[in-house]
Formats: sequence, structure tokens, C-alpha cells
Amino acid sequence: MSWYKRAQVNALQEILNRWTSQGIVLSVFEGDDYLTLDSIIIPKGDRKQGIGTQIMQDLTSYADQVGKLFKLTPGVKGDYQGTTSRNRLVDFYKRNGFVQNKGRNKNFQYRADEMYRDPEEKDELV
Repeated sequence: MSWYKRAQVNALQEILNRWTSQGIVLSVFEGDDYLTLDSIIIPKGDRKQGIGTQIMQDLTSYADQVGKLFKLTPGVKGDYQGTTSRNRLVDFYKRNGFVQNKGRNKNFQYRADEMYRDPEEKDELV
């Protein structure tokens, strides 16, 4: 494994460790050219404090730095994560740059219920 690949793995692991040490259940998978968020579970007493937004900022920033597509599937109401509103989750992910996989954004490589976010281009210093 190259030093660059090890640095990437370490950077993602640092993000995961920081949040899981605070009681957050965070499941993220990293492939060669993509990142997949499986779940974020924030303890009930810690919700509505901006923690989810901070986690998403960390993960989207990481995905941008390494140039990877970021995809996820919003939970449905009543699933094991305790989702109360799928629409609220979709809106949350949209605010973080994700698009639904439908209409003009339809990509047949992804499942219909997935949302995805292309990496943002870094400004090059000239």
C-alpha cells in the first residue's frame, strides 16, 4: 500500500474514531473511487445539536479531498436506526450537496433510492 493510500485510510479512520468515541454509531465504507454512508446513529439525548451536520461536513470534506463520489440511502421511517421522517433526511442530505437519483440526476449505475454527491473540485493555485 502506497504512503498516499495509507494517509487516506488514516484520515478517514481519524474521522470515524473521533465520532465513535463520542457515542455516535457511524458506518462508512470506502471503495477505490467512492464512499458509502450506511448509517449515522446519534444517541437521543444528543440529537438536534448539529452533530449530524458536523459529521457530514467531515465526511464530505474528506470525499472532496480524495476526489471520491459519496453515496448513501436515506433510511425509512421506523427502520432500526429510528428514522422518524425520510423526507427530513432527504432534505438534510440535499443541504449537504447530495442529489436524488432521479430525473435529470438519474445515474443508472446507482440504485433508484440512493442519493449521491460528486466530489467538489478543488481550486488550483496558479
